[in-house]
Amino acid sequence: MDHKQSLENHRALTPYKQAIARYVRASMALKNVRYNDLADALAQRGITVTPENLRSKVSKCMFSADLFVAIIDVLGVESSAVPDILKQTQELQNND
Repeated sequence: MDHKQSLENHRALTPYKQAIARYVRASMALKNVRYNDLADALAQRGITVTPENLRSKVSKCMFSADLFVAIIDVLGVESSAVPDILKQTQELQNND
């Protein structure tokens, strides 16, 4: 992939990243879950991530698909996550 394609992909994926980050933060707020709580719950599943690392990953939306699914599972929002994220993504794309 050349540099131009990479930049185009980055631009096209940005609304998805923003929607995922917003969704995770909103879900945490609604469930009154802090990064320490999330790190503890993930640790109970054998996933070791520091609260600081989670905060960074969520704010940048730079985490693997498997960690994202684990976070969604821990937050108990698996049934609404994808539809809500896709709705937010469409709204972000329409605002551009």
